[in-house]
Amino acid sequence: MSHIASLRLTDFRSYASLDIALSGAPVVLYGPNGAGKTNLLEAVSFLSPGRGLRRAKMEDLARRSGDTAAAAWGINAEVDDTRVSVGQVPEYPKRRIVRLDGKNASGTQLAQLLTLMWLTPAQDRLFTGPASDRRKFMDRFSLVHAPSHGMASLRYEKTRSERNRLLSDGITDRGWYEALEADMATQGAHVAQARAMTVTRLVDEIEARAAAKEDDVFPKAILALEGEAEEQFQSGLSFEDVENYICETLAADRPLDQRAGRTLRGVHKSDLRVRHAEKNMPAEDCSTGEQKALLIGLTLAHARAQSDKKPILLLDEVAAHLDIDRRAALIEELIALGTQIFMTGTDASLFEAFNGRAQMFEVREGSVSEKTGP
Repeated sequence: MSHIASLRLTDFRSYASLDIALSGAPVVLYGPNGAGKTNLLEAVSFLSPGRGLRRAKMEDLARRSGDTAAAAWGINAEVDDTRVSVGQVPEYPKRRIVRLDGKNASGTQLAQLLTLMWLTPAQDRLFTGPASDRRKFMDRFSLVHAPSHGMASLRYEKTRSERNRLLSDGITDRGWYEALEADMATQGAHVAQARAMTVTRLVDEIEARAAAKEDDVFPKAILALEGEAEEQFQSGLSFEDVENYICETLAADRPLDQRAGRTLRGVHKSDLRVRHAEKNMPAEDCSTGEQKALLIGLTLAHARAQSDKKPILLLDEVAAHLDIDRRAALIEELIALGTQIFMTGTDASLFEAFNGRAQMFEVREGSVSEKTGP
């Protein structure tokens, strides 16, 4: 099992410095609000591609003292005998650099080494918020199956932005559009394929658990992936067929897109729809507690679906929203996953069900101390 064996922070958020050793057991971080628990989870989230669980700007992460910010922040970790270093570039504060064993590395290489998933209070509005939030949620899951998914998404968005610029500027040169649309089709097909594969595996896991009549304290979810390209992959079409379809659609839509000044169709418009199976009710119409339970259930199902590369889970303030029985059931589910878990909460009593099976750390004012014994 891949796990983070050590974590060292330098001038990151509220931490001037931090150096902790981790055994691979679940990690519990408890302490009052504002102590720095989520900051630590955010640091761990930067050991994967992207902008972390808060989607913060690189220049906003350096520790501040009054009006002065540190020159640069850094995160170092040991993962499966590999030294991972992520940090801000002092000369270019809006950029970050990734190194594996001292050598510059790409986000795809980082994703191949380590996969992370997270749940935060901000995601409580996932089902009622915009489709873009659900796409990000789905794309984070997709990185498990396709480490290059993040790069394909970035390339698609870059090319779409360039096409939108032509559209808004009234450019009509056919050759420019064809070149951009060919690249959008290739990258869009990669994005759609990864999403379709991810949702298919997630549905299979949910159905297998239901067929086994597992006593599940979290509700069963019914999933539907809405998106033309994704639905074509789910229907069995080949990559080449979907790629050609996207390219032909972009060409056919060009006059309409020119009037709108932007690309109206594509994988940037896809959505993930979720229903509460027992109630046969859309997730967005469920109660706040039911939505939270659905979200936790989906995350657990996705983690169970990984037979070879189990993702590390970062769960921020999840336990506080559950009653004592569901909290205990969640902890047993997490232990059964056999992967590394990081959890936060305001009080150690929220995690009593671990019963000595977790590393307990008290967090106070940017300092972390491990607690042992009862």
